[in-house]
Amino acid sequence: MIKKLRFKIKLKLTGITKYMFKKPDRKILTVILLAACFISANSKGYSQSRTTIKNVNEALSLAMKNNSEIVKANIDKLIAEEKVSEVYSENLVPTISLNSRYSRAFKKQVFDIFGEKIEIGSDNSFTNSIDVTEALPILGTPVFSGIRIAEYFLKTQQENLIAVQDEVKYNVKRAYYGVQLTKAVVDVNKLTLENAQNNFNTVSARYRNGVATEFDYLRSKVKFDNVRPELSKAERNLEISLKILSDAIGLKVNEAVDVTGELIYDSTEFTGNTDQIISKIAEENVAVRLLGIGKKINEEFVTVNKANYLPKLYLFGQYAIGTQENDGRPISQYRFINTANAGLGLTWDLNLFRNSYKVKQSELEVKKNDEQIRDLKQKLRLRSESAIIALIDAKERISTMKGTMRLAERSVELANASYSAGVLNQIDVQDAELSLYNSRLGFQQSVYDYQVAKAELERLLGN
Repeated sequence: MIKKLRFKIKLKLTGITKYMFKKPDRKILTVILLAACFISANSKGYSQSRTTIKNVNEALSLAMKNNSEIVKANIDKLIAEEKVSEVYSENLVPTISLNSRYSRAFKKQVFDIFGEKIEIGSDNSFTNSIDVTEALPILGTPVFSGIRIAEYFLKTQQENLIAVQDEVKYNVKRAYYGVQLTKAVVDVNKLTLENAQNNFNTVSARYRNGVATEFDYLRSKVKFDNVRPELSKAERNLEISLKILSDAIGLKVNEAVDVTGELIYDSTEFTGNTDQIISKIAEENVAVRLLGIGKKINEEFVTVNKANYLPKLYLFGQYAIGTQENDGRPISQYRFINTANAGLGLTWDLNLFRNSYKVKQSELEVKKNDEQIRDLKQKLRLRSESAIIALIDAKERISTMKGTMRLAERSVELANASYSAGVLNQIDVQDAELSLYNSRLGFQQSVYDYQVAKAELERLLGN
């Protein structure tokens, strides 16, 4: 009976196997396998490549190569260099133009003289000429002002590149230290979770032995359960901060970053006292230099507009070759005539009232630049003072939090030992752990604030 049953089961299994591997199903299976391989290959192709950053200098080096704002500023500088070459060419090299013209007379002018009709003109007319003009840099032709304006424009783009680099450096530093801060928060939460776990195990053992109360057990359980969501939140914040750093560096969408190391206190100081640093920022900041160049450009425009009151002189020359022939003569026998001439030309815009308005506008732009520079220097002084105050405050908090953190760590050790000995209750232990948690986070936040304030000062100083 058992043998027959085994035989029937074997037949059923054989039938199922044959059904599963019929020819049509084998084709389907092959297609499925190929699709799976294709999807796997593509998923590998589109997987994110990761770049490991060991320190802030590596992050800055990557940003200088990849950040799109820096790339665009470099392109603007190259455009300005080409513009300077163009202005030199326009103002110092004579303008040469070639003109060619052919005209066909379909109906010529006819004069009737004493009953005889006479046609004027030719069937075909060819004219070719080369014209040369050169402005004279005197009177109303401010050639060198135009060249200086172009050079100032190039300096503007060079300073703008420096300003963009300073801004990118600040953003990268802030994002990098933000990653380190969130990493520190994750580590603190992991330590807190470990402490909560150990505390919960101790309370559970005491509760099972009838030494601890149910309230202590529930309180330690709630504390342990509350730490895990905080750790999860900190880990999500770390992922977000890494994306912010990747964007600040300028990495592509399929590139990600990993940051090693930890947030440390760098006590490097700036040379000079506070007043010297503030004065240097107010006078030498890149934004002040940019406005100063803008003022010089507007001053050149004043010179250009005032020169429009005067006539403009230029030299010109022309060489022409042309012919006028009727259809009866073959092209190879056309008679070409050469002419050459040169001279001195003058143009003068006599609309003096309109030009006076332009002069006033350009002079007002210069006054506006003076006010902008004065206002910017005042704002830079306030920003630099705020950054220095924030730097000093962070340094003091770092020094304070170091001692507080050591005391809090010792308090937790004593609280756990005292609770195990039955001297303290569970509330005292959790108060000690909360103080330790806050002191660790406070220390890391102080270091972050110090590094950000330092980065702000470096940006203002152009370091």
